Amino acid sequence: MISMSISTSGDPLGVLSDSRDRLGEGFRAIVDALGKSARKTAPVRTGALRDSVSATQGDPLTGKVVYGAPYASFLHEGTGIYGPSGKMITIRPKNKKALFWRGASHPVSVVRQKGIRPQGFIKKAINEAGLARAFDEAFNAPVHSP
Repeated sequence: MISMSISTSGDPLGVLSDSRDRLGEGFRAIVDALGKSARKTAPVRTGALRDSVSATQGDPLTGKVVYGAPYASFLHEGTGIYGPSGKMITIRPKNKKALFWRGASHPVSVVRQKGIRPQGFIKKAINEAGLARAFDEAFNAPVHSP
């Protein structure tokens, strides 16, 4: 699971008190824009990663976009020689002496895998979300009186 959070905490000078609602609308727009962009830029093989994206807002100045698929970080950061460890992946049998799969010419005792290349879809989502524009449009929208 990958989680991105946007938050402001505290208002020591009281500056935000008058603008809290406007800022909340701006933050809501940022969270919504980032959530839409995250769904749009997520790599699709089965659609499970795209469908696992959720965007929520806690208090008015806190929001979260989460990739809930358990493999999201592996796709984003890469694995093996392409990932953070930079090492080949070694696969060994757990219960037998050798590994075999349909299509293999013979059983093998060890498989070495390079891994998967990082896809960097979170950076792409952030870049394509237009967060500043979304915030500006929401923050500068006309005030509606109840």
